[in-house]
Amino acid sequence: MRVNRQDFLSIKSLIEKGSITQKKFKNQEIVSALKANGSVKNSNRGSIRYINLIKEENIYLLLNSHGYNINLLADIDRYIENIYDKRPNRATIQEYTNDTKTINSKSMSGLYVASLEKVDIRLDGEAVSILPNDGLGYFFFHTQKVEVSEHIIIVGVENYQVAWFSKRYEALFQKPNILFVVITPCMLEWISTLENEYIHFGDYDLAGVNIYLNKVLPRLKKSKKHSMFIPPGIEVLIEKYGNSELYEKQKQYAYLLSDEVEVNSLVESICKFKKGFEQERLGLILKN
Repeated sequence: MRVNRQDFLSIKSLIEKGSITQKKFKNQEIVSALKANGSVKNSNRGSIRYINLIKEENIYLLLNSHGYNINLLADIDRYIENIYDKRPNRATIQEYTNDTKTINSKSMSGLYVASLEKVDIRLDGEAVSILPNDGLGYFFFHTQKVEVSEHIIIVGVENYQVAWFSKRYEALFQKPNILFVVITPCMLEWISTLENEYIHFGDYDLAGVNIYLNKVLPRLKKSKKHSMFIPPGIEVLIEKYGNSELYEKQKQYAYLLSDEVEVNSLVESICKFKKGFEQERLGLILKN
């Protein structure tokens, strides 16, 4: 389901006013989907057909289910401004069209990797070297067989720009043989076959912890060692640079509980300050 600029404005008007005429929507498929998921209902006023708001939260659920990372009314304004009214770069487009920070496109299903130093792997049985290139990475299609030696440490990241600009995080990972891999459905399937050490380097918000505990850990049954990387002074970083909107959108995960003491302490800090801290922000701090 595609939502154009006019239809986003109509959705915004519907949320703000509680009722608008059905003809305001250019794509009537959106109206049908909104009715089907309980967001709205119809009414007639004379010959004019209206759409009446029932549940605002269901609208955001629908948008997210179709790949739009929109969870608040303010997100719609930002989406229109950054996607339609400007010339967005790739990172901006990804920010607004990937709810779980993974790619859903079947044509681009595969592994996205980067490294801090030369790392040797095997691709379909042939030796391949992954070389560090700031701003660049490697993509392997899901039908290709990627093999790594057991001494390589897999660092799972939620955001593509973290992998592509991994040199910004070099000070945090002083171990050799680090391979950054973006968390996608293909990546989750791949790591389930590995015995390698795994380090989760995600966002320091409740959704990031949830991804680690409930999406990644169940896949690491063969891994000999795993952990979530939590930088020194994370509580100070959350308090100073954290985003309260992230917490409000994710507070349904406030009761997450881990076997790892450090992870539980992170959750406590997030809830204490009611803020989340994204890993890209950490990269900018390290860069400066």
